[in-house]
Amino acid sequence: MERRAVLKTLPVLAVTTPVTNVLAQAVSPVYAPPAKLPPYKGRLRPGVVAMSFRNQLETGKMTYEDVVRAAADLGLEGMDMTGYWVPPLLHFTPGLNSHVVSDMVRENPANPSKQWLASLRRTAYHNGIQIYSVGSPVKMAQPTPELRQKEIAFAKRWIDIAYDLGAGHVRVFAGDLPKGATEEQAVDWAVEVYKPALDYAGSKGLVLGVEDDDELTRTSAQLLAIVKKADSPFARINIDCGNFRKDGYAEVARCTPYAGATHVKTNMSTPDGKREPADWVKLFGVLANGGYRGFVSIEMEPNDKDNPVPRYAPELIRCARMYSGAQTA
Repeated sequence: MERRAVLKTLPVLAVTTPVTNVLAQAVSPVYAPPAKLPPYKGRLRPGVVAMSFRNQLETGKMTYEDVVRAAADLGLEGMDMTGYWVPPLLHFTPGLNSHVVSDMVRENPANPSKQWLASLRRTAYHNGIQIYSVGSPVKMAQPTPELRQKEIAFAKRWIDIAYDLGAGHVRVFAGDLPKGATEEQAVDWAVEVYKPALDYAGSKGLVLGVEDDDELTRTSAQLLAIVKKADSPFARINIDCGNFRKDGYAEVARCTPYAGATHVKTNMSTPDGKREPADWVKLFGVLANGGYRGFVSIEMEPNDKDNPVPRYAPELIRCARMYSGAQTA
C-alpha cells in the first residue's frame, strides 16, 4: 500500500474516538490495582539453592548451567548460586562440612572469567530462570583492621560476580565470635565491613542479605542488631528458615520485614529447640502475610546419591502459588 493510501486510513480513528477519550487514556495511570486485593501482602516465587545439587556439582557430574536447566525442567523460577563451585574449581572430599568448604574457598578465591559468567547468564535467560542471588563465603566479623579491609575487598569481588550474572542479592555471613572478643565487639567489626560493602552493592543496585548460619546470627535479635546498626536501605536478611535453633516460625516472622531472600528446608525448630517436619503452608503464610515479595528457595545438603529436589519441587511451587494469587490445582 502506498504511503498516501495508508494515511487515508488514519482519520478513521479520530472520527470514531473522541479526542477527550484519547486524552483521558493518555493521562490514565499505567497500573490500576485490582478491585479486590488478596488477604496477604506478599508475592512468593519458587526457586532452588544450588547447594541442593552439591553431590553432582562436587563430583563434576553437573555444572551450574546444568542446575539451571534442571530447575527449569522442574518448573522452578530462580536459582541462588552457592559460591563453592565457581572457577578455579576446587576438589573437595565428599561429605565435608559446608563451613570447611567455605574456608577452603576463602583461601582460594573465585576468579571466573567474563566468558564463564556470560555463558551462565545466557543459559539462565534462555531457560527462563533468574539467577537472583549469589551466596558468597564472606565472613564479616574480622578481629583486626587489616583483616576487615581484606574482607571488604573480598565482598566487593563477590558483588561484581553477582552483578555480572544479573543477580540482585548477595548472601554474606557475620561469622563466628573471634577468640577473646565479646559479641558486641564482633558485631561492631562485622558492621565495619558491612557498611562499605553495602555502599558498593548499592551503587550497583544490589542488596546484601546477612544469613542466619553462624555464631553471631543464631537468633532474629542478633540478625536485626547487625542490619539495623548498618542503617542502609541495601541491608537485608537472607532468612534460612530451617537454620534457627529455636522457635523457627516466630523467628522467621520477626525477620520477614527485613528479608532480602529466603531459604526453606524440610525441617523447622520448635519453641523448645527440637526439630520437626516443616509445615510449608504455615511457613509460606508467615512470609506472605509479613509482606515478603521474592524467591523462596529450597535448600538441602543431600547425603546420598539421589537429589531430593525433584520430590519436593511440586509442593514448593504449590505453596508459593497459594500466596501469590495463582491457581494451585
